[in-house]
Amino acid sequence: MVRVFESAVVPGLLRTAEYAAEFGDGLAGGESERLAVLDGDRRLTFVVAEAVLRTWPGSGECMRGQLAHLLAVAERSNVRLGVVPGSVSLGRTPLHGFTVYDDAAVSVETFTRELTLTDAAEVGEYVEIFEGFERAAVFGDRARVLVEAAARDLDETLGSIH
Repeated sequence: MVRVFESAVVPGLLRTAEYAAEFGDGLAGGESERLAVLDGDRRLTFVVAEAVLRTWPGSGECMRGQLAHLLAVAERSNVRLGVVPGSVSLGRTPLHGFTVYDDAAVSVETFTRELTLTDAAEVGEYVEIFEGFERAAVFGDRARVLVEAAARDLDETLGSIH
């Protein structure tokens, strides 16, 4: 099981090539590899803060396809996509994104490196934090409504500045 939380950016596994190129994360062109992970036997749960849907790299043009991609990925049987609405009060402030692999390891990306935590107590803490964010998130149709609202707002915003 893979559990991913992001507070400000689209999780790497869910990025389109265009988003990755604008973001500058070196994943541009790796869309087929990301899709292969999503197609595998793993159960994947992604929880993103609503800010992820409304914060974009570059000009924002990549977000139309990115938001459509999020909706498509959410339809996969092995994927759950949750969105923490901006109006929800969380017990903890999300300081950064992270990925929990089963209950064995956690990866945390910083600006300069990726950290891998394997200490059982630390991993347990991140599992607990993830579960809190997961409880605050909405899934299914309610998540879809938030993604679609962000897409409409994006179109309006881009239309007014371009």
